[in-house]
Amino acid sequence: MSQPIRPSSLPSGHRGALTVDPMTSPTLPSRYYTDEDIYRAEMRQIHRRSWCYVGHVCDVARPGMYFTDTVGEQPVLVVRGHDNEIRAFYNVCQHRGHELLTGAGQLKSKGLSCPYHAWLYRLDGTLAAAPMTELVPEFDKSQFSLAPIQLAITAGLIFINLDPQARPFEEEMNGFGANIEKYLPDAAQWVVAERLHYDINANWKVVYDNFSEAYHIPVAHPKLALVLEQEMVEFHEEKRWTFNRFKSKEGFEGLELEYGSPYYAWQAWPHLCMLSLPGSDNLIVLRMAPNGVGACAERVDIYTPAGEAESHPKLLAVRDLFMHMFNIEDIGIVESVQRGLSSMGYDQGRYVCDPATSWFSEIQLHWFHMQVLAALETDP
Repeated sequence: MSQPIRPSSLPSGHRGALTVDPMTSPTLPSRYYTDEDIYRAEMRQIHRRSWCYVGHVCDVARPGMYFTDTVGEQPVLVVRGHDNEIRAFYNVCQHRGHELLTGAGQLKSKGLSCPYHAWLYRLDGTLAAAPMTELVPEFDKSQFSLAPIQLAITAGLIFINLDPQARPFEEEMNGFGANIEKYLPDAAQWVVAERLHYDINANWKVVYDNFSEAYHIPVAHPKLALVLEQEMVEFHEEKRWTFNRFKSKEGFEGLELEYGSPYYAWQAWPHLCMLSLPGSDNLIVLRMAPNGVGACAERVDIYTPAGEAESHPKLLAVRDLFMHMFNIEDIGIVESVQRGLSSMGYDQGRYVCDPATSWFSEIQLHWFHMQVLAALETDP
């Protein structure tokens, strides 16, 4: 188990919020979950300046395939070009701002056509045609390309960053993709088996906090506690991600497991959590997208080898028992926490940690909160 790396000091503007040592630190003050100004600062300095997960290469498997999304409250699109390159753009026409696409699918034409005035863009983002602009003096199509967004792919997962000055993905998240491929070497070739969407009445960080610790599992998820026994923890604070490996003790009802079947969990800055559950080849990706200071949209993407989603009984059992049972249980928990964070009777608690970083330790929760405070101290 690698030892956690701690910054030498706290950001100056937030010294009263936490202490560097998680063993003695109070938790993040409640205002960070309820204050509108802090939420707007997070939008500017976290969600619009970080590498955010948006999908998988299987979503754009062929030229002309696309999907749309919202990142940092900005409409975006991802499309595979006829040159086989996957690109991301702001989902907005350069004429008068109409959104170009909705949903996901296969384009019927060779380009992106605005449904408002039929401006047509090539899949590399350049403007191909704009009706009647030949009558406009000095109209230069090269000046009206779609606004590009940085994009990176690792282990088949697609990430974008709205900040044109952002460090390259591999510098910011160094080793993240390699760690996924170490345990799931074929994940880039998998396909989406199912997508689930949950609208949650809680700040996005409350949901992420809940995933960051196993302290609540014996009480909130007693069936899960019977199955999992932590084997190893790797902590990569400087690289913006963490990894945990568990081993199973016994099976769920309907899911027989050999003792020691592996179970993996990753967290990546700013709002990505991933699981690979025992019993079958699978990768479950959870993303918490902010939707206001007291709400978020959780998206759950389940990836498997092609054909296994319909035919693999263990995967079906994993999906039904874990996602539909435990995730629903967690929604009730985090919504209760959000209500409590608004109470005049609460401000800060304490992290429950131990020097050995045992399975119940909330050290990853402290790591996440330190990342939040550091991001809020960066220049807008």
